[in-house]
Amino acid sequence: MAETERDLRTDMTKRRTRFLLAVDSDANALFALSMLLQRFEYTISTAASAAEALKIATIAAPSLVITALALPDMNGLDFIRRLRQDPRLASVPFFVKLKEREPEAERLCRQAGAAACLYPPIQAEDLYQFVQKAIEPTPRSNIRIQTTIAVTVNDKPLDCVEGECASVLSEHGMYIRTLRPSAVHTRLAIKLVVKNQPIVAEAVVLYCHKFGEGPFKEPGMGLKFVKIAPADQERIRLFIREEVTRGMPS
Repeated sequence: MAETERDLRTDMTKRRTRFLLAVDSDANALFALSMLLQRFEYTISTAASAAEALKIATIAAPSLVITALALPDMNGLDFIRRLRQDPRLASVPFFVKLKEREPEAERLCRQAGAAACLYPPIQAEDLYQFVQKAIEPTPRSNIRIQTTIAVTVNDKPLDCVEGECASVLSEHGMYIRTLRPSAVHTRLAIKLVVKNQPIVAEAVVLYCHKFGEGPFKEPGMGLKFVKIAPADQERIRLFIREEVTRGMPS
């Protein structure tokens, strides 16, 4: 993982306390968007109309608003103007969902202060990066997921029966759950299987944890890939996308 231990812990804590508000009268689109944001570990509230969204926002100020341009009771930009009449919400960033690429509509949204315009189909990586840039002080570029993958370290398979495995994975590194972590700065030869394909990489240990420590509350070590084939990195990225979007409506 690219972050240091402190950055990682801070990043996860902030994401779990961030409150996002999504507004759309299309129930399927709203469900898919909220599921994706939840899998990014944000707290989500949804509304089917501007009036409903305004009530929610007055109770709990969101960190970000994502609204469709076409709402049943008012235009999405008019909704944002109403929202910003509340001094507490005047600086809340917002995204606007457009049904298709409309240069004039996008110009108006940008002119109104939209941090991003979203077009269908919304890609998981794009949404993740937009949200990160809009509300996180140290934006991440790549999605990280929790998973369970068998790992071989320095040609020695970890004991899956004992729970030793890769438990968190990103394009740039992983967290390995193990009672026998290597020392910080140690370089390791890593092998894992993703989508039935073996992936080999060289990694360096960034930090180690005991039981109850760190953002994952499990013993192990955080690794950053320092040498990995581009094709293997792409295979990891596609695997992460599939996991994040699993079971979601297309």
